[in-house]
Amino acid sequence: MEKIINEILKHRLQEKNFFEIINNFENIIEKSKILNSPIKINEYFGKGIGKSTVITKLLNDKIIEKDWIDIFTGDIKGLYIFFTNDNYPLYVGITKNIINRIIQHIKGTTHNQATLAYNMGLINYRIDNNMEYTGTRENFDFIRYVKPMQEYLINQKIGFLNVKNDDELYILEIYCSMKYKTILNKFETH
Repeated sequence: MEKIINEILKHRLQEKNFFEIINNFENIIEKSKILNSPIKINEYFGKGIGKSTVITKLLNDKIIEKDWIDIFTGDIKGLYIFFTNDNYPLYVGITKNIINRIIQHIKGTTHNQATLAYNMGLINYRIDNNMEYTGTRENFDFIRYVKPMQEYLINQKIGFLNVKNDDELYILEIYCSMKYKTILNKFETH
């Protein structure tokens, strides 16, 4: 047991300390072409377009760099931001599979896949019914409330940034959510 406790008590090795990470965020955001010039989602993720086609098109259009792509997942680890067509930030997310995650948000068929559209659907429900939805996620009318939100999202914009360091990635999500005041982000515990 002593070996286990000693292992637990070891300090986690970090490439950078907290202040080094957060003091670099504005520089990272400022230098990011994709966050400052988000792309139209439907041009890259539209109907019939899958992950490999998205990656190829993003590479060909020099929107992403080849070294962003993880050799094991064939996807990009990092942060993504959904924007309106007027470049108003809607939502900040992080994942180790950005392309797959964006596809899930706009084409997913369950509340677990399309969480952003689901949360927007809850707002739509509240407006339509003048009350909060109190049922289960599984019983929520996906077709009536979530699908229209997915159709809205696919016609908006997306920006993303490759971030390989986990500490930096998690803190950057909260930082960007606060910076851009994205009300659809929730950092509640379950």
